[in-house]
Amino acid sequence: MDRSQRTVDSLKLLQDWSKWLISLETIICVGLWPKLTGKPSPSGLMYAGWMMFWASIIVAAVLLLCISFFVRRVDESGDRDMKKVWALVALQYVCFLAGLFCFALNVVRLWLDI
Repeated sequence: MDRSQRTVDSLKLLQDWSKWLISLETIICVGLWPKLTGKPSPSGLMYAGWMMFWASIIVAAVLLLCISFFVRRVDESGDRDMKKVWALVALQYVCFLAGLFCFALNVVRLWLDI
């Protein structure tokens, strides 16, 4: 298997993973919406986590759009495009993990009554 084929295969796997992550985060955001709009108002950490998940969804959507362009030109500029892909993947994970951290910290605060 040549290098360009491996690159295309890895982009396809990354595309599938990003679609799954978008679905998961959307379900969580929709599920949290009633809690965020209800009374009493939740902590700022809940809002921050919700916004970080939406930021991750937006980055993942941009990544999916870029992957479709990068696959078409994998032979001409594959290495340069892969650096952009990995930067977007890193940003996607930073937003996702920051959202998880906010939700986890909120749960710890609730348990400890801080």
